[in-house]
Amino acid sequence: MFKSTICIFKEHLDNKFRIYSVSKYELVSEMAETKLGLFWSFAHPLIQVLTYWFAFGIVFDRSDVVVHGIHVPYLLWMMGGIVIWFFVSPCITDGCNAIYSKINIITKMKFPVSILPATVVFKQLFNHVCLMLILFVTFMLMGWYPSIHWLGLIYYCFAAIIFSISLSLTTSVLTMLARDFRKLVLALMRLLLYMTPILWEIENNHSIPHYAKMILKCNPIYYLVQGYRDCFFYHRGFWAYHNSMFVFWGITIVLLLIGSSLMYTFKQKFIDLI
Repeated sequence: MFKSTICIFKEHLDNKFRIYSVSKYELVSEMAETKLGLFWSFAHPLIQVLTYWFAFGIVFDRSDVVVHGIHVPYLLWMMGGIVIWFFVSPCITDGCNAIYSKINIITKMKFPVSILPATVVFKQLFNHVCLMLILFVTFMLMGWYPSIHWLGLIYYCFAAIIFSISLSLTTSVLTMLARDFRKLVLALMRLLLYMTPILWEIENNHSIPHYAKMILKCNPIYYLVQGYRDCFFYHRGFWAYHNSMFVFWGITIVLLLIGSSLMYTFKQKFIDLI
């Protein structure tokens, strides 16, 4: 298993320019299919944010969120967490289809199949950076200005990239083995949005039993969400979330080992699985 992980890691390093090129090509070709192009990279998540804000911020009259004694307007609090969801979610759903969607390339030329999940993630990274720029401007207009703590976003973004690639390595192979697996992932992602404390606050929610909170906090995406919010609002630092950090990296490493092993085992057999 460790041998396969080293081989996959080396393959990614040797093809880093190819990962960049494929990601760039996919992004440009996707924009070229529509007249507005780059506009939709901003419009789609913005519409979703406004929808959730209207439902949870206006209809249900959500007041300021108070965590660690700090009051944060609900819209900003929600945006601070959902921005990483808009990155990880498409990485997971599109990552499932990373290999299957490139069958034509795999069958016609020698291609390092293991890098395909990484191309999906880095394609979505561009959209994430664009959305973060909008978020920075919005926060400053609302009176929340950049600080040294915002540099922690680099670490959490890196963690999200490694997690997304590790998970996509696993799910892309499983999707080749059983096409129904992607449909299962799509259904679970809809559930995961509401199971992850993105639209609601978990710490001061007394209606949820303690054991249920502990289970929900084991969600790797929860670690990323609370990390982003800490950088923006709470400024407690990495170690304040050390329990979630150990769980996050433990799950990520396991997924990386499993995904690398599956990819190493089946990468020569994908054509037979079509």
